[in-house]
Amino acid sequence: MKDYLDLEEEEIIYYVYNLNWSLPKEAQEESILILSQLPEEKVDRVLPKYGKECWQNGVLVIKKIGYPRNKKALPKLARLLQDRNWPGALEAIEVFRSMGREISVPYIEKECEEALRCHDADWLEHLCFACDCLNLTKSDFSNEDNFLQMKKLAEGLD
Repeated sequence: MKDYLDLEEEEIIYYVYNLNWSLPKEAQEESILILSQLPEEKVDRVLPKYGKECWQNGVLVIKKIGYPRNKKALPKLARLLQDRNWPGALEAIEVFRSMGREISVPYIEKECEEALRCHDADWLEHLCFACDCLNLTKSDFSNEDNFLQMKKLAEGLD
């Protein structure tokens, strides 16, 4: 059994802050190394709501942790698909691609449901882009109607 670093909350916050791309590369690399050793019940903390400048490296941590240990972080990873211009969003698509459809689709579909509930066409357009990148079709979704609504609303923005 592998030993993981059981960091205190304050330590996690410190290392997450050090994922900031404007800090020296050495600090970023050390934080990626340390945070990739978190136990699975704490991995969701590497993508904070604050600090977009930490997100891209946070995605690297989630990728490095790997599935299934990174499972708790996947809802936050999917949330990055809300805007493909956000740091880490395109890398998040690649992480989902590496995990395969069976694992990825439920998280993406949940984001689609939320975007539909909010009537957020921009969000839906970004999710549609992610689905296109991942070659997802309506048959991949458990609710095909959500996929079709997403496509319709996203195409309306063109």
